[in-house]
Amino acid sequence: MYPIPSKSDENQRRRLQWLMFFRVVIATFFLGMAAVNHLLKEETYFDSYLVYIYGLIGSLYAITFIYLAILFVVKQLLRFIYVQISMDIFFITALIFITGGRSSIYPFMYSISIISASIFLFLPGGLVAASLSSLLYTLIVSCQHYGLIHPLGETFFALPENTAVPFYYPVIVNIASFYLVALLSSFLAEQTKKSQLQLKEKQVDIENLEALNENIIQSINSGLLTLDLDGRVVSFNQAACDITGLSASRVLHKNIHEIFPDIAIPPNGDLPDDDFAIPRFEMSFTRNDGQLLYLGFSISVLRNRSGQEIGRILGFQDLTNFKEMQESVKRMDRLAAVGRLAAGIAHEVRNPLASISGSAQMLGKNLNTSPEDKRLLDIIVRESSNLNLLISDFTQFARPVKQDRQVIRLKKTVAEVTALFKNSPECAGLKNVRIDIHNDLKINVGQQQFNQVLWNLLINAVQSIKDDNGEISISAREMENEFQPVEGSSSPEDKGERGWLELTVSDTGCGIEPSNLDRIFDPFYTTKDRGTGLGLSIVYKIVQDMGGVISVDSQAGQGTVFTIYLQRY
Repeated sequence: MYPIPSKSDENQRRRLQWLMFFRVVIATFFLGMAAVNHLLKEETYFDSYLVYIYGLIGSLYAITFIYLAILFVVKQLLRFIYVQISMDIFFITALIFITGGRSSIYPFMYSISIISASIFLFLPGGLVAASLSSLLYTLIVSCQHYGLIHPLGETFFALPENTAVPFYYPVIVNIASFYLVALLSSFLAEQTKKSQLQLKEKQVDIENLEALNENIIQSINSGLLTLDLDGRVVSFNQAACDITGLSASRVLHKNIHEIFPDIAIPPNGDLPDDDFAIPRFEMSFTRNDGQLLYLGFSISVLRNRSGQEIGRILGFQDLTNFKEMQESVKRMDRLAAVGRLAAGIAHEVRNPLASISGSAQMLGKNLNTSPEDKRLLDIIVRESSNLNLLISDFTQFARPVKQDRQVIRLKKTVAEVTALFKNSPECAGLKNVRIDIHNDLKINVGQQQFNQVLWNLLINAVQSIKDDNGEISISAREMENEFQPVEGSSSPEDKGERGWLELTVSDTGCGIEPSNLDRIFDPFYTTKDRGTGLGLSIVYKIVQDMGGVISVDSQAGQGTVFTIYLQRY
């Protein structure tokens, strides 16, 4: 048996409601016809055939209300449809009997029920309805012809009979029309069903493609937005929201220059057909939270199916980390060059330098020199010592000491280095050093290298403080998911399993000019009156070897903060 062509039983029940409504309309129409006939013929309301018509119409009303009452509780919906179609055919047969039998003008009503059956039940239902209609119509006409029955309205609705035409000719014509209507209406219903199924499949495919396209756009990690021909934003994906810090609802239908004021969009029609020929460009962008980003843009033409230009597609990426990595690589290249230079000069300079220093000391001891000559010899010895210190710094770049890692308590180590520093000549009388580190914090590093990092940062802080009221602060805290190491940095074993800690060394000194911040880790670069410019370069290299990251934040006249990220133990 053919399935019911509906999306669900609920949809099919709704269609049955329309059938019931149509049935009530037809019954009301015949009730009105009976009333008009009464007025025209001046008959009483209770003439015999009128009483039967009233009863038939009333019964139709009653059974329709019964159908409606049980519509949403009946479980066998297919049988329920067959019952309704069969009852409609019996009512039509009754109407034909009341209105004259073979002389009735209502045999066409069978076609309405046959069409209804074909719509709901397709070809099997249409054939069943046509067969039942043919059987009942043939039965009533045959019985009337042989005098077995006498229809109620036979006299009133009698039509002139053509005796030359056998009585079964109209029967055959009507039966043929019943089956023809069943075949045609079933064919149309089948075609409608197929069209609906194909439309549903296409709709599902379209929805799937739209969902796939939306998921792809929202899942890519590059910002993507589309513009119409007037430069207004039509779409704004999730990555674009994350990069810019703007919500899609906030930027949709706004002009692109309200979001990126400095962007230059080529006029419509000026972009080449080959997207690979379109130049890429970069620009800076300041988020609402004040963070400065460097964005890389690409532009392509947005076209419809016919190839007509309808807008622009802008793709962009956050290049801020990439820029930082570029600077880090350049700095490491410079350090590598210094290392190669140190390897060459260490051997060539240190031995002659030792000879010069030793000779000057021997001359000072063995000769009766004047005070002026003695002062000159002291200068030679002192400057030789300074040169030897510089060469030692060079050597650290060329042959870095292998870090024998060990677990150390951070607070204890910082306190020991700070105590030694306070009593060293480099401290220059500074007394205000504040430590804020929890006792339980541990790190797995090379003890000697970590001490040197801290010592060099303390020296840098002291040299930037111009008075005795300055202060140095050393603090540390654990970090959960706030920090991710820069790609390319080496990391200790068990990377990422123990988390990170943040160690800061800050001072209240003179600070660093913004133009100098990018160069403070470069070898030989210094803004101090004394120093070789290698202290912070050594710090940077040791931190890199530890698998950590170091950054600096400073404002001229307000002090400097060095931040080191190390993996905690």
